[in-house]
Amino acid sequence: MTINPGVSEIYNLWGVKIAPNMITVILFDFRGYDTLGECVILVAGVLALTMLYGRGSLTETAEDHVEPSIKTTTLLAASSKLILPLVVALGVYVTLGGHITPGGGFQGGSIIAAGFFMVVVLYGVKAVGFTHENLVKMESFGILIYILLGLVGLYFSGYFLYNTGTDLHGLVAEDIELAFNYPDGLSAGIIPYLNIAVLIKVSAGLTTALLVILEGGKK
Repeated sequence: MTINPGVSEIYNLWGVKIAPNMITVILFDFRGYDTLGECVILVAGVLALTMLYGRGSLTETAEDHVEPSIKTTTLLAASSKLILPLVVALGVYVTLGGHITPGGGFQGGSIIAAGFFMVVVLYGVKAVGFTHENLVKMESFGILIYILLGLVGLYFSGYFLYNTGTDLHGLVAEDIELAFNYPDGLSAGIIPYLNIAVLIKVSAGLTTALLVILEGGKK
């Protein structure tokens, strides 16, 4: 029986030349358009939550916001100060190494958002230190970075989201390729930078969703 590998043969041939983690290569190189769409879908999800719950007390300023009385035990308060930095560090680590090992911006952003969830549960919404407006700006900034990296590829190669840092097809000048190559010797190109953009987007988006659920119905 003859098996036709289809396009998988091409992916397996070229993917290892981009980054060790084939899944990340597929997500951010071979189907980078789709990953950008997933980021936009998360924005749509947050908008849908806002329409469902309303903005409620999210329209208040930090000075006007009245936090309900939350009593945190000494053990939880002490352990959270140790755990939160570790959670954030883990999220950053998973993101920056996403092109080498399983992980990436989606996973790292979710981990960091979980750290913010812990702070909200223990100390209340105000303790997070982010307003709704700031989180929206962070979301927009993450998507902006992603799109700008795509436009760089469009400008130098004629293809949107072309991996200018790993120019496998010889479409960009060598100095441009070196400028956008991630400095870890693995030639992942712009993929790690795309992961950072997704980290910003996902962590802000999930935190915004939490705040909308908790505060949207309050007046």
